[in-house]
Amino acid sequence: MASDEISDYYAAERPELLAFLRPLGPFASALDIGCAAGMLGAGLQREGIVGACDGIELNFEAARLAETRLRQVWTGSLESAVAEVPWEHYDLVILADVLEHLSDPWAALRQLRTHTAPGCKLLLSVPNVRHYKVSLPLLFRGEFRYEADGIMDRTHLHFFTRGSLEETVRDCGWTPRFLDSHMKGRYRRWYMPTRLLEPFVAVQFMLLAEKS
Repeated sequence: MASDEISDYYAAERPELLAFLRPLGPFASALDIGCAAGMLGAGLQREGIVGACDGIELNFEAARLAETRLRQVWTGSLESAVAEVPWEHYDLVILADVLEHLSDPWAALRQLRTHTAPGCKLLLSVPNVRHYKVSLPLLFRGEFRYEADGIMDRTHLHFFTRGSLEETVRDCGWTPRFLDSHMKGRYRRWYMPTRLLEPFVAVQFMLLAEKS
């Protein structure tokens, strides 16, 4: 993959996650699993939401970029890095748009619960498969088409709704504490029935859970 493709795919800003975490912090030290080029961690450190952020990243070139922004980066998968990571140092572990790419999200969440310190928080974000651009074509035309990116990214192995995300987290020994959605601003205007629309217009759900 060329450097410009690395930048486009891995170096996206995540203002919605910063806004979600801002009132819930600060956190002393975070581990961003699947940190890409380190843009989320850099933003968390810059705004003082996290004191220091480390990362794990499978893509070699993205990991090299992340090393310029984060305190420490392990190159590889969660499974390959688990023995090297000082889990007791983190009060926040992040899986931002990662869970849907894992072959076994349940095993990963249980593994994190086993290794993390008591009271550790877990930040998750996942695409919302109940979004009307997915659910309406499925309901009325029988279409469930994969795309190059977005909710129906062809690399997604699992799909989540708000309810199934909360259920998955609980089943794996974590307690959901705060949940919010990322949707276009027009759906949050005063005259819109935002909560009624949320299951169908939210692009993404963000959840902060605590180790049970």
